[in-house]
Amino acid sequence: MSYLEPALPLLIFLALIGLANAWRRSAKGRRPWLLTISIGGILLLSLPAVAWVLSRPLESWYQDNPLPRESADAIVILAGTVRSATPGQPYTFAAPDTYERLQHGVWLFKNWKAVPILVCGGSFDDKEPYSATMSHVLESEGVPRSLIWIEKHSRSTHENALNAAKILLEHGVSRIALVVEANSMPRAAASFRKAGITVVPAPARFTRLHYEITDVFPDWRAMALNGETIHEFLGLAWYRLRGWI
Repeated sequence: MSYLEPALPLLIFLALIGLANAWRRSAKGRRPWLLTISIGGILLLSLPAVAWVLSRPLESWYQDNPLPRESADAIVILAGTVRSATPGQPYTFAAPDTYERLQHGVWLFKNWKAVPILVCGGSFDDKEPYSATMSHVLESEGVPRSLIWIEKHSRSTHENALNAAKILLEHGVSRIALVVEANSMPRAAASFRKAGITVVPAPARFTRLHYEITDVFPDWRAMALNGETIHEFLGLAWYRLRGWI
């Protein structure tokens, strides 16, 4: 826990006190509805329990077990965020979301099946592809370079699937263990199936409840998770509209 984490529930608590006062002092017909909606929305989006409930339609399809239920001939890891080099930081590195996926892929390689790992991701700034940075992490974790395949041109999940499918089929692979977060799996898996690849889901992370009082306390991580969930719902709608899944 950081020193600032308690600030969010405290600030929301103070906002609720202010909202109650605003309602008490307001006249009929001049109620603070906009203020109520904004504060109420912030409160709901910051609750871990709400984040868990919203994630159910996306995540409940998958087994909360690190070992895939079926076999596969390759592991595919999609890029999340990669931090580009800057003057003060002359190297790239995998941001937490990408690093978490990579660690899950490495764990599968060492504890499930030592099959080739395909990392997918281009670049948004014409610098080193995300997948190249990802391959460095895999090598540092002991995955042999000969078993690391790189897809370096895609900039979206749709392109991940299309470009990865070409590489996989060239190697005679049509069945993969796909590594992304559980809330991203429906869109990612559907994209790969559309490209002709059989997907064995291997989620790197689930949205969880701790069944403690903190589940109903505002938390900045819950806001981030709700942002991801909303992004995925919109992404699914967009991909279906475009015929990509």
